[in-house]
Amino acid sequence: MQNLIKRVKYKGWFIFDLPYFIRENKFKKGIELGAKAGRSMFFMLRANKNLQLTGIDLWEMIEGGAYKNSNKNEVKCKHKLRKFNNRVTLIKGDAKQIADNIPDEEFDFIYYDLQCKLMTGVHQEMISKWVPKIKKNGVLIGRDFRDFRTAFYNLGYNDEDFKKCMIGKRASDRLEYLVIK
Repeated sequence: MQNLIKRVKYKGWFIFDLPYFIRENKFKKGIELGAKAGRSMFFMLRANKNLQLTGIDLWEMIEGGAYKNSNKNEVKCKHKLRKFNNRVTLIKGDAKQIADNIPDEEFDFIYYDLQCKLMTGVHQEMISKWVPKIKKNGVLIGRDFRDFRTAFYNLGYNDEDFKKCMIGKRASDRLEYLVIK
């Protein structure tokens, strides 16, 4: 049983942390870059009754790992989020291109999972395109930013700019955020 709890907590970390971090900070409008099957969006919306959330994904088959069935993820995402239709917008396409059509300072937060290995070479471009879309004092939330610090350093951020997401008095094991000034 203990192994199951550890596995769920590791694999489903956002179930415990991300939605509650958003609620504690009273964020009302956010976006997830890389919606995949909608699992994290589902939990964010379920825990935050006033949250308007947009999800962007290519939903195309990409060889390797978690994205080999990405074309099926679009159907799963739409199905999973159907009861939130009045609070969710899904956009199919390349987030780098979609960013050009989104007004600056539009969102309270952006959730961007930097652990997508297939995106490793484009994080700096994604970050530079999407950070302006976050309102002043809003946040870019992600997991394991430490593995991609160079992309942030190249954009003028320092180690001191990164904070652990706090859920009550507990620091999240994996979620970090960057306040947009």
